[in-house]
Amino acid sequence: MIDLNALLRRRVAYYEYPWVIERHLLNAQARYRALFQADDVGFIFAKSMPRSGHRYLATNLAHYFRSALHYCEYYSPPGCCGIIPCTKPYNEARTNRLFMQKSHDFGFRDSPYLNGKYLIQYRSPIPRLQSNFDLYARDTGRDDPESFRAFAEEETTYFINFYRKWIASPPANALVLAYEELTENQPATLAAALSFVQGRAAIDQAALAATLAATPPGALRDATAHRYFDPELFRRLERRVAEACGTERIRFHFLT
Repeated sequence: MIDLNALLRRRVAYYEYPWVIERHLLNAQARYRALFQADDVGFIFAKSMPRSGHRYLATNLAHYFRSALHYCEYYSPPGCCGIIPCTKPYNEARTNRLFMQKSHDFGFRDSPYLNGKYLIQYRSPIPRLQSNFDLYARDTGRDDPESFRAFAEEETTYFINFYRKWIASPPANALVLAYEELTENQPATLAAALSFVQGRAAIDQAALAATLAATPPGALRDATAHRYFDPELFRRLERRVAEACGTERIRFHFLT
């Protein structure tokens, strides 16, 4: 595995986009790893912005596929190989025919050239960063207006870079889902995800109905209700996103 800090002789920033040479090295490494991927399981590389509904979608898919789907959370499970693509894509009984591996692609160093399908998720920028800040504040104890503003700026940079890499120009074998689609129209969005994941196989309508009944969606977040509500800040950040990514596929709340 490439040690980026040693290679670049500096610390790799959390949301930093890779240099061109570094990106080529990482892509070459990923292509080499792809040669040794297991060929008896279908890989699903789940690339999502934090707080964009990945856990909810993964729960839906797990309920539908049962033991046919094995899932790797990637960031914290004990014994994880820490490699994409995973070197341990099977459950203990080796009954799965599908394997899904999560990544938020912090640093934008994940490869879009692996053997498998890419399931990509994103969310309206302001509600997403508000939700992510709530986790950040819980985990760090930093919960004040100054910390929120700094966090919001960094999260906006992350949103723009993630969108440019995975949504504006997605891999050929990819499905892009917005959080709002899954929340507001779960049946159609989940059916689209199932069709994408399993290919030509017909959807099991009974299993789909049971999944929908067991996993009702929550309500969308009110972007005006956050404790650090700042319409001028939010408008400026949305303008940054709109200028960098366009407005066609993104839900905005403060642009006029």
